[in-house]
Amino acid sequence: MTNEEVAGRFEQIAQLLQIEDANVFRVRSYERAAESIRGLGRELAEVRKGEGGLQAIPGIGEAIALKIEELLDTGELEYLNELLAKYPPGFLELLKVPGLGPKRAALFYHELGISSVDDLEEACVRGEVRKLKGMGEKSEQKLLQAIGSYWQGRERALLGEMLPQAESMVQFLRDLPEVIRADYAGSVRRARETVGDIDVLATSEDPAAVCSAFAESGILDQVELAGDTKVSGRLAGGRQVDLRVVEPASYGAALCYFTGSQQHNIRLRERGQDRGLKVNEYGVFREAEDEAESERVAGETEESVYEALGLPWIAPELREDRGEIQAAEAGELPELIEADDIRCDLHLHTTWSDGRASIAELGEACRERGYSHMGITDHSATLYVAGGIGADEIARQREEIDELNAGYADEGAGFRALLGTEADILPDGGVDATDEVLALVDFVIGAIHQGMSPDADRMTGRVIAALETGVIDIVAHPTGRLLLERAAHGMHVSELVDAAAELDVALEINAAPDRLDLSDAHARLAQERGVKLAINTDAHAPQHLDFMRYGVLTARRGWISAETVINTWPLERLEEWLAGRR
Repeated sequence: MTNEEVAGRFEQIAQLLQIEDANVFRVRSYERAAESIRGLGRELAEVRKGEGGLQAIPGIGEAIALKIEELLDTGELEYLNELLAKYPPGFLELLKVPGLGPKRAALFYHELGISSVDDLEEACVRGEVRKLKGMGEKSEQKLLQAIGSYWQGRERALLGEMLPQAESMVQFLRDLPEVIRADYAGSVRRARETVGDIDVLATSEDPAAVCSAFAESGILDQVELAGDTKVSGRLAGGRQVDLRVVEPASYGAALCYFTGSQQHNIRLRERGQDRGLKVNEYGVFREAEDEAESERVAGETEESVYEALGLPWIAPELREDRGEIQAAEAGELPELIEADDIRCDLHLHTTWSDGRASIAELGEACRERGYSHMGITDHSATLYVAGGIGADEIARQREEIDELNAGYADEGAGFRALLGTEADILPDGGVDATDEVLALVDFVIGAIHQGMSPDADRMTGRVIAALETGVIDIVAHPTGRLLLERAAHGMHVSELVDAAAELDVALEINAAPDRLDLSDAHARLAQERGVKLAINTDAHAPQHLDFMRYGVLTARRGWISAETVINTWPLERLEEWLAGRR
């Protein structure tokens, strides 16, 4: 079993224990185990053989280590099966409805016999849910909206879920001796924020052997087609996967074609027609009266396809027919930000509020990623549900960070920690940061966590009023959306962008895979109007730092250059900008 599959089993146990109202520490032990397993840089089977075995993993004790071994050896877990046996098949699917927690799912099951999402939807439509204690008509309508989001989520998945799986498939293919090249394509390669399926491409002189190996690998939960040049099937959970194996002379053309987007490909075909060329997944051909005599002029590489059409290669993230072909023709394609350009993460949570790592642990994780600095931004006091902290705690954080920085300097680490705060933007447009707090911190991230509303006039006015205080340096997750879960709150983004430009405030691309907020389109608008951007992970644990890649991919889709992003600046330049704002 993969690490992800084992972690998923422990999450199921935690959910079922919550339904049974088990001891909170017992529930947390399984949640913590799942988090630790997801954060591993190695496979569990490899860790098992190493020094200390599975108990060397933080949060894994003897009992859970034995359960991991059972899963690795058998693919099953008797304890989980016993818990699942108490409920109808598919009952846990209810917990995938946004906002529906274990205790409420248990209430619906015990009071109304609801054991599936279909049952819940029907009960809401019939007005049965509103009759339960603690529910009402508004609660019922919110549930119906959440169920709608659930069905939408069944059709698409987060990029953060699909990209790692696509990469794993490609690595499997590249390890096969018969494979010359392999890549993922489709909306995963274009880094769309949500993805419907996975397209994988390979080239080989023995395509039948490649297809056979892929079909028999166990990657697919269900194989629907296993031919000599194509394999189709589904992952556990139902996501479609298609592998195509093409001849080397066509690989670049096929990669371009299957990457898309459809509109981008249409523009390429139209451009080809204007030049007497036919463009398809097999190559670029010079048209002839007798189609059999058509001459292939390009196709082995993507670069050759674009060159045959009089264009430079266009990065996959730009291929959405948003002006990229015109820009390429004019020699005006942007120099896109790269992952290696990032020097820091400026939105990090620690155990001081709702994070799961200390400041020092996050510092070590940032250093491992080659960063030169980081920003600690625990929640402000108003957000008490997330363990928000006030001036007294921030003063102690200041002391801890100053001591850490002295240690970094003594060892010549070339690394610095900055102290910030994620201050709530209050309903009246105020900012939850006292003068005492402002005197302690190096910067302020402003964010809305409470009182969200679809009223765009009110919400926009609230945020702009907060910016006009001069306190906020960066606006976090500006539209408040949660992909496939919660729509953005009301916001006139164009007005927010204009205010940020006028007041020299940076807007965040929150890199958490379920946020990616600002979106690519909004980020592009911000850059066009001269607004600075920050790409941050909003990390609550060291492994969340890896989310940075999704923020960078979103920025690339928004045509963003490194210069626009304050995370790419040297520390001295960042501090100079922050000081100037003070």
